[in-house]
Amino acid sequence: MTSPNEFEAPRGRPSSFDEWLQAFKEQVSFFTGLKLDIGIPRWQLADVLPVLPFVGAAVGLAAGLVFAVVRGVAGPGWLAAVLAVGAAVLITRALHEDGLADTADGLGPHGLDQARRLEIMRDSRNGTFGVLAIALTVLIKVACLAQFGASTGLVVLIAAHAVSRAAIAYPLLAFAPVHDDGLGARAGKPADTDVWLAIGLGAALAFLLLLGKGFFVALLAPALAVAAAVVAAQWIARRLGGYTGDTLGAVQQTAEIVFLVVAALLIAR
Repeated sequence: MTSPNEFEAPRGRPSSFDEWLQAFKEQVSFFTGLKLDIGIPRWQLADVLPVLPFVGAAVGLAAGLVFAVVRGVAGPGWLAAVLAVGAAVLITRALHEDGLADTADGLGPHGLDQARRLEIMRDSRNGTFGVLAIALTVLIKVACLAQFGASTGLVVLIAAHAVSRAAIAYPLLAFAPVHDDGLGARAGKPADTDVWLAIGLGAALAFLLLLGKGFFVALLAPALAVAAAVVAAQWIARRLGGYTGDTLGAVQQTAEIVFLVVAALLIAR
């Protein structure tokens, strides 16, 4: 999950604020539809994992502001939720939703061997499982967000996107890419410390954002989201032999949905 463009000569890990800012811009340019003036990308995703929660937080902030504005002008919760989810999809170009749909199409049917599942996933057309996965996830997100007030929806969206983007780091460490030529392979192999730093940053940011809504939900929502991402990544890897760019998107969506469900169940209306 990194830019498909060619990279400059490897530079190792960023070592200054300016380099980390450049790395953040590079990942924003890939994970969203914003095309920043970054030139030729310098780093693989594996070299800059700690920027992931901040990329996610930026997406969540944009979607959260849409929610807060609509909800704040006495708009119904369901309308604010639909527009916020739609805003996130537009900002990210449905990158992770597309990965979820392809993963569902590949892993949904019974009795297929690994090669056939991967062939289905590389087909750009969506099948029954992919369409149902997208429909259900959108409905779940809207249902969870619709009950929140403006300020609560804002912080929940920032937190959900931050921790779920950070969770992408886990399969990069735990498994190998299935394809040698896919986006997953281009991410590179991260250091253990960078993976846990990225996840820790995402969880800590989510905890701090939700702390005003209750200690229990602030602790449980990010913890269960990360746990769900780990379980999903392991389940996928057992069936495919590793990860792909699509399955990284499925892992992110799993973490985001679990986070929103826990927040919806534990935050008082």
